[in-house]
Amino acid sequence: MSLQIGRTATRRVPGDGELGELRAHFATRHWVRLPGVLEPPLLADLQSRVARAEFVERIHSGVHPPSVDLSMVPNAASALLELAFNDAAVLRAVEAIAGCGPIARFGGFVYRLSPRSGHQHNWHNDVVEGRLVAMSVNLGPGTYDGGLLEFRDRASETILDRVANTGAGDALLFRIDAALQHRATAVTAGIKTAFAGWYFDDQSYPARLRELADRAADSGAALP
Repeated sequence: MSLQIGRTATRRVPGDGELGELRAHFATRHWVRLPGVLEPPLLADLQSRVARAEFVERIHSGVHPPSVDLSMVPNAASALLELAFNDAAVLRAVEAIAGCGPIARFGGFVYRLSPRSGHQHNWHNDVVEGRLVAMSVNLGPGTYDGGLLEFRDRASETILDRVANTGAGDALLFRIDAALQHRATAVTAGIKTAFAGWYFDDQSYPARLRELADRAADSGAALP
């Protein structure tokens, strides 16, 4: 258990020995698993909130062919997740594992992939908007088949690795690089519910919230 986030604070961060192992795995495989990153009481609370949430089909047109999933309408659960992963201790741990420059904030969203619905995330590399590292957290609570995270070399299209993340509360951190692409394959059974997003270098989390509030005020709309 290298990193664990509780209801009110980060409970545990990797020690020097763990950091060395995680950093080495990330450097050679482009990803690393953080088992049990969400403390069980926090995970149970989030699962209860997500079960009552509204999801809408979303087409990610910036990917070719477009990716399709069910995205959760922003609510208290998504706000709680973003707040948890913007804890300074989490940001510093991710910097140390990924060997990247200073991280300013984290931003993400909750999505579902279900079978026989055309849901999957097609090949892309996320090299936009100051993104440094990507992350996907399995929220569960059920099991699913498929939904693998795959990596390939962008130029040759050679598959480099594939990994399942089926443990509820487990996270995958993975590399963002112009030479790499990744995707989430189709789910063949069950439903995959995950919190996915990116660590950015552009502005702090409070600054981002202020920007969104200003935009909402200018448009007369409510905050997402």
